[in-house]
Amino acid sequence: MKILKQFWDAVRICRYQLQILKGNYKLYLLPICLFVFMCNKLLPIRDFLFSVDENASPFLLPFLFNDFALAAAIFAGAVLFFTDAPFYDKHQLFVIMRSGTAKWVLGQILYVFAVSAVYMLFLVGMSLLMLVPKLGLDTEWGRVWTTLSLTDAGSLFGLTFGVSDLIIFGYRPVTAMLLVILLGFLICSLYGFCLWCLNLYTGKTVSLVITLASILLVTRVRYFPDWVMYLVPSAWADLSNLSKYAHHGIDVPRAILILITGCLCLAGLAFYKTVHSDIAK
Repeated sequence: MKILKQFWDAVRICRYQLQILKGNYKLYLLPICLFVFMCNKLLPIRDFLFSVDENASPFLLPFLFNDFALAAAIFAGAVLFFTDAPFYDKHQLFVIMRSGTAKWVLGQILYVFAVSAVYMLFLVGMSLLMLVPKLGLDTEWGRVWTTLSLTDAGSLFGLTFGVSDLIIFGYRPVTAMLLVILLGFLICSLYGFCLWCLNLYTGKTVSLVITLASILLVTRVRYFPDWVMYLVPSAWADLSNLSKYAHHGIDVPRAILILITGCLCLAGLAFYKTVHSDIAK
C-alpha cells in the first residue's frame, strides 16, 4: 500500500507538471512550427492524391521517418520540451517540501514519459490531418501506398520520403503504426533522460549540443560506419532501417530492448543524481 501511495503521489506531481506546461510557449510554438514544416514536406503527397483522385488509408506515419530531415525535426522538437530537466524552479520548492525529493523526482520521470506519449499521439493526429480530405478508412495499405512503394510515382511528384516495400510487405498496417508509435515514444523518452543526465553532469549547453548532434546525425548516418547507428536512435523510428540482416544488425526487437534498457538505466541515473544534487534540496 505504501508503494502504491508513493506512486500515486508521483502521478499527482506529474499531472501538476503537465498543468504547468499548459502555460509554456513551447506547447504551442513547437507544434505550430512542426505543422508548417510538415505541410511543406508533405505537399507532394497531397498533390499526388488529388492527381490520381484516390483516398489514402490512414497509415502515413510509418513512412514519415524515412525522410531524414523530417525525422530530425520531429525528434529535435521533442527534445526541446526536456531542455530544462530536471524541471526545477522556484515554484517546485513547495512541491518538494510537501512530497519529498524522491517522490518529486519520480514525478518528473513520469512527466518525461507522459510528454513523450502525448507528443507521439500528436504526430499520429498530424499524419492523419495531412491526408484530409483524401483520408480513407481502409484497414489495409491500399492502392496509394502500394503504388508509391512499387513505382517511381513519388519521385515524379517530388516526394521527399520513400514508401518502403519492406514495410508494405513486411508488416500489417496496424502493426507498423503501433511499432512506430512505440519506437517514437521510447526514442523521445531516451533523449529526454539523456538530456536530464547530461544537464546534471555537463551543463545545459553541452547536453543540448550532444543530444541534438545524435538527432541530427540521422541525416548523414548512412555515410558513416555501421557502429554509428547505435549512437543515432533517431534513425530507429524508420522500420525500413531495422533488420537483423542489415550490417548494423539492429532489428525491431533489439531496438525496443535497447531503448527500454536505456530509458530505465538513464532514468535510474537521473533519479540518483537528482536526489543527491543541490538542485533538488
